Amino acid sequence: MSKKELDPKRVTATGNGVDQGITGQECTFYVIGVANEADKVHPSIDGPSQPSMSKGVDENGNVVVKYTPTLPGEYTVKVEINGKHIKGSPFKVEIIGDSDPKLKRIKKIQVAGRGVIIGKSYMNNDFWIDGREAELAAGLSVNIKNPERASSQLKINDMGDGTFKCVYKPTAAGQYVINVKVEGIHVPGSPFYVRIT
Repeated sequence: MSKKELDPKRVTATGNGVDQGITGQECTFYVIGVANEADKVHPSIDGPSQPSMSKGVDENGNVVVKYTPTLPGEYTVKVEINGKHIKGSPFKVEIIGDSDPKLKRIKKIQVAGRGVIIGKSYMNNDFWIDGREAELAAGLSVNIKNPERASSQLKINDMGDGTFKCVYKPTAAGQYVINVKVEGIHVPGSPFYVRIT
């Protein structure tokens, strides 16, 4: 008896590898909804450099894809199953040069707290963003990517001293992805993959 065919429209990808990266640093993304069938997932990349892509499987059965771009610019990452694009593919990925002056400031921003590691559904989970060293006053964006059929209310409290307390309340268990960006660039550690129980 053959396995049920994977439906590319029900498969998603998440991570900085399908969003944004920095030259010389590894970019990673997760292909979710493939149930340990890595051999059916075909990622490819096109851009100023042609980095090779490695593919593996994590403990949740998601496919993990990694690559390291060597030149800045816009890249196109495609993820296909049986010759058909998954949801959101092709992805436009911005790779920033490691000498970009904005990076120096953004590297000083810190994110900490249990809420970017693990959390509980139907309860408030929190984390802090410390932008004091970077003199963070504007350009902060925080968003949470929820599992299918789930949501999370997010509140960002500006403490007035360059720090921000973020509180969110997820409605279901699963893996949530928290993106923290300043001026459109991920801060160190972002995106955060949070297991909600």
